[in-house]
Amino acid sequence: MPRHSQRPRSLIGGALRGAGLALDEQKDASTARMPIDEEDTAKSRAQRRKTARSAAGPVGGRPPKRGVNINSLARPANQAHGRNKSLGAHTIGAVQDVAPQTNVVETLRGFLQSRWDAANCLLNLENMQDDPILAAANIRPPGAPGAHRDIGTAIWKLSGDMFPSMITLSLAGNGLSTLQPLSSLAQYLPKLANLSLERNELRWARDLDVLASKKHGLDALQELVLISNPMQQNAVDAGNEDGYRRDVLAKFPGLRILDMKPVSSVEHGFSQLFRGRASKKAGPEAAQVPLRNFPLQTKPGFIDGDAAQVVPEFLSLFFARYDQDRALLAPVYSEHALFSLSLNSSPPPRARAQRLMHTMPHQKELVLDRYIALGSRNILRSHTAKALLRTLHQGSRAIVAFQQRLPHTTHPLHDASKFVVDAWVLPNVDVQAQTSATEKPDALLFISVHGEFSEAPSQGLRSFDRVFIVAPTAPDSQAAQHGWPCLIVSDTLTIRHYSSSAAWAPDTLPTGPVTGPNVAPDAPAAGPLPAYLQSQEPFPNISPEQHTLALQLAAQTRLLYPMAVQCLADNAWDPARALANFSALQASHAIPATAFVPT
Repeated sequence: MPRHSQRPRSLIGGALRGAGLALDEQKDASTARMPIDEEDTAKSRAQRRKTARSAAGPVGGRPPKRGVNINSLARPANQAHGRNKSLGAHTIGAVQDVAPQTNVVETLRGFLQSRWDAANCLLNLENMQDDPILAAANIRPPGAPGAHRDIGTAIWKLSGDMFPSMITLSLAGNGLSTLQPLSSLAQYLPKLANLSLERNELRWARDLDVLASKKHGLDALQELVLISNPMQQNAVDAGNEDGYRRDVLAKFPGLRILDMKPVSSVEHGFSQLFRGRASKKAGPEAAQVPLRNFPLQTKPGFIDGDAAQVVPEFLSLFFARYDQDRALLAPVYSEHALFSLSLNSSPPPRARAQRLMHTMPHQKELVLDRYIALGSRNILRSHTAKALLRTLHQGSRAIVAFQQRLPHTTHPLHDASKFVVDAWVLPNVDVQAQTSATEKPDALLFISVHGEFSEAPSQGLRSFDRVFIVAPTAPDSQAAQHGWPCLIVSDTLTIRHYSSSAAWAPDTLPTGPVTGPNVAPDAPAAGPLPAYLQSQEPFPNISPEQHTLALQLAAQTRLLYPMAVQCLADNAWDPARALANFSALQASHAIPATAFVPT
């Protein structure tokens, strides 16, 4: 009786390798385990191995690996088993990875052809799990549970061969939680300019590293859409969309449009700044950070009249003891006081442009490792409640113990120009702060300090921001006995790269009209429409006013009418903003020629 292997055979794996669409790293189960007939059963084990070696090659070696060739479209598994009327493991009820009579490669070709939009050079692979062609063949798309590991490579290889003019690919709505199925995308589609990953399940910016590798990265990519992925949605909900965009642009510095919003020159400069950290050319030349005029001039620090005596006394005493012996700070924190440390690792653009990190001594010796190890309560970068609670310190003893673990510092208290202070009275009815279990003051002081300190052992300079909320001290309290004029109920310390006191010095910023590519020019003026637009039918679901705006923009820019509609829709139907963004993109040659009316 014929004897069949009990291992399920990967029909799709055999088909892809047979067509040269999958790496032949190891033989598939459908070809590695062939049925053994009664004559083979009578042979000894050594004889069967000798027969197998002879079949493999004239000297018993493995068959040579086949090159990548998609012209051989017949599936070897079907050919081998067609004569015996057997599908191996499929005849005993194993789960099939494709329908038994499927020609996998021809099915993929038909599927891709059905999704191709030649007019827009677009391959629309949205919601592949719902595609009837793939469903009928029981082929699971890339990223779907149970999908074959080589199915993505096969699709990208076929796409590159079938559609050499492709510049746009949409993979929206495919439930992708990892981009590993796209690891070979750049290898077969190196000219891809526009990619949509909208409505997937990508959670972290690092998930994009698969597409941003130095060896096989999407170097030609100009537009990327990540809307409705957790990474984008969480950043927007937390008010950190700028940080999210900066992280993405650092991986794809050539992007001109991200999430349907043009990339500004400032964003582009930041992306270069982050990429330039490991570069010898780091600095303004590499970052190209544009410095803008400010609409208003900076003013001196402001201290409420009622706090004018308390604030200087408190700050000079606090920073002196913070530098000398932090154990002396214990009396100034109330028993319910809160303290948190936050790190801002982004160098300010003006400090970067002035090359402060490169021209000042000891700056390169400063590292953030110790602060990071102790825990930073940067709310925009903390994603769990546990992490937020762990980095919030409560009570005098816990706060002082934590601060004693921070690097030693020296604040330049002899030079008032190194600090700027704002302070005002804050009614406690809004804060509800308590200095003890039974005491709740009527009013508090809000004190904001910006300044600098040198850090041991390198003696490099850092800038800091510190916000105190303080309450009056009771005459018989421990704080009053140690000379403190007030009691701290909240203390927030932010440490960042050095930016010099010029950042807040009065009347030192360049002011005047704010100019640059982000400033919208006047809206396009209405005028006679060209002949090719006079009979243009309006797009569905837009108002007559929007249709008129689209016609005017198309006439002024020579954009195709659908492109003009999209441009306005992406800019909230603001014609001035749409024209400004169009001009910026056109100046950077980011708009393909196919978007314009042929000349």
